[in-house]
Amino acid sequence: MQNWKITLAYDGRKLCGWQAQPGVRTVQVETEHALSTLFGGERVVLHGSGRTDSGVHALGQVGSFVAEKERPPERVRLALNALLPEDISCLAAEHAPPEFHARFSARGKTYRYLLDDTRVRSPFWSGRALRLRQTLDWDAFDAALACYRGTHDFSAFQGPPSGPPRRTVRTIETCERTVMVGPHGTVHAVTVVGPGFLRYQIRIMVGTALEVGLGRRDLASIPELLALGPAGTRDAAGRTAPPDGLYLVAVRY
Repeated sequence: MQNWKITLAYDGRKLCGWQAQPGVRTVQVETEHALSTLFGGERVVLHGSGRTDSGVHALGQVGSFVAEKERPPERVRLALNALLPEDISCLAAEHAPPEFHARFSARGKTYRYLLDDTRVRSPFWSGRALRLRQTLDWDAFDAALACYRGTHDFSAFQGPPSGPPRRTVRTIETCERTVMVGPHGTVHAVTVVGPGFLRYQIRIMVGTALEVGLGRRDLASIPELLALGPAGTRDAAGRTAPPDGLYLVAVRY
């Protein structure tokens, strides 16, 4: 028996998220099918570092699985890329210690949310970034992002739970905006780093900061919401930003 660690990248536009679901394409289903073929028909169960939702992308999602048959790591990477559909790629495959688990061994994650500020709609960012259609006050937006940094109770910034109730106190190590100017226009990247996140948390954080930047919400409302602790309610925060612009960049172990 060999424990494996693989790193995947995927374009989430035509995928219904990570988690296996009947009758739809998901990252877990597509990758398990390819792994089963690669390992001679073994039933392979792939564990991810976390679940990405429908439409969310990944540049460095990590998965782990156990297989009985032995395969060279480089062959696993090459063979997986031959077997996987075009919107999923295996970046690396390696043997892992027996105790390694993609989810339970993770110590932090980096996410990035892309905002397309190009004046003329670019076909290259469609489904890969949220296109801004109004002028944003970027100083106000940055001030809103700064409110999230540190340790807070994010009860007001979580979507409906998909399982048992989770701890709502989270630490945001980094939450900042950078600007990328390229041949396909100007894109603002919001990078968020922390040990772990609640369901939809980053998308709600971005959606609320956008409301501040658009002048639809007072900046003071964000620290007020965070100060409410468990009494914070979802309807008091801003809209959930679409999944198009969200990327899981890397997982820290």
